[in-house]
Parts: sequence; structure tokens; C-alpha cells
Amino acid sequence: IMWSHRDPAFRKSGVGNIFIKNLDKDIDNEALHDTFSQFGMILSCKVATDATGQSKGYGFVHFETEEGANLAIEKVNGMQLADKVVYVGPFLKRLDRGASDSKFTNVFVKNLAEDVDDAALMKLAE
Repeated sequence: IMWSHRDPAFRKSGVGNIFIKNLDKDIDNEALHDTFSQFGMILSCKVATDATGQSKGYGFVHFETEEGANLAIEKVNGMQLADKVVYVGPFLKRLDRGASDSKFTNVFVKNLAEDVDDAALMKLAE
């Protein structure tokens, strides 16, 4: 998919960019474009695919205006597209998604002797 808007600052700002998930495997770039083109001028439209070309079930549409993106979110979010109810929302960069500061507390230990019980393992962990 080629960009019709050449200003990289505009593309990188994320303004007008939406994320669609839970897409049916049969929806391709053209079907996605046809679905969202009624809401405004589309600069880019892409269904994510794996190495074999099979849809991963999500995609992105970048509108020329924020209004087009908001209208698409309002009208299509929760709508059924080809047998699946889709989620449509604003695209958020990975850093902006509010990555949690999760503390992982599980530990996998292997190759323990047969006679190690819970008490012995707890003593090792201290």
C-alpha cells in the first residue's frame, strides 16, 4: 500500500489512524478499504498477514482526517463483518498503550531430584 501523503511527520503522528481487530480471515486489504472508504479519504489500509499471506485477524486504516477516523470508530466498532464482530479503536503506539509494570512471580524449575518436596524447594528459594 502506498502513501498518498508524503509528509512523514503526519504519518508518524498517528492522527487519523485506527486499529481493527477480530477480522475474519477472508477479509483482505481491498475488503477493508471498501468497508472504511465511506467514512473519509483513506491514506493507507493494511490487513496484517503471516509469512504465508494468511490474515492474522487485525488491520490498520489511516484516514486523512481525525474526523473520518472517529466516524469509522463510532459506526463500525461492534459491527459484524463477515461472521465476526470487530473491535475498531484509535491506533496507539506500543509505548502509549500503558504497558503494565507487571512483576512476574512464577518460576519454572526443572531437573530436580525425585526426593525434593515442597519444603525443600522453598528452602532453596529463600
